[in-house]
Amino acid sequence: MPIDITSANSKLRCTVPALFPTGFDFDDFAADRMFETAALQMKEDVMSADGKYHAGFIFNPVEFTISLSPTSEAGKNLDQWYGAERATISAFACNLTLTVPALDATWNFVNGVLYSWNPTPVGARILQPRQAIFHFESVTRS
Repeated sequence: MPIDITSANSKLRCTVPALFPTGFDFDDFAADRMFETAALQMKEDVMSADGKYHAGFIFNPVEFTISLSPTSEAGKNLDQWYGAERATISAFACNLTLTVPALDATWNFVNGVLYSWNPTPVGARILQPRQAIFHFESVTRS
């Protein structure tokens, strides 16, 4: 059983064929909540009038959030990505690969978009992290 459950050495790589075809690595994550995948609703259910329960599998986007320090180089790439989409009025597809050495695991996020991005850091006593939220067609562990 692994004793090391650090997330500090995790790696996250993004490819955006229309803008960053060779990809880029995310760096300089915020110290708290570096990344997070939202719970995925996979079923739709209904109760019939006579009390029978029914459920079925459904597809929904996978939501993945990253938090970056305001000094992150990846943040500059996301700024460029947002600017390019705004200029062309289009959505650029992307894929992400998350590697977590502590769990000896890799997850592949497929066919997604940069769904939301904080265009500036929050100015407080010190600049605060910026969050990027992605939506993907699927995520699988490999």
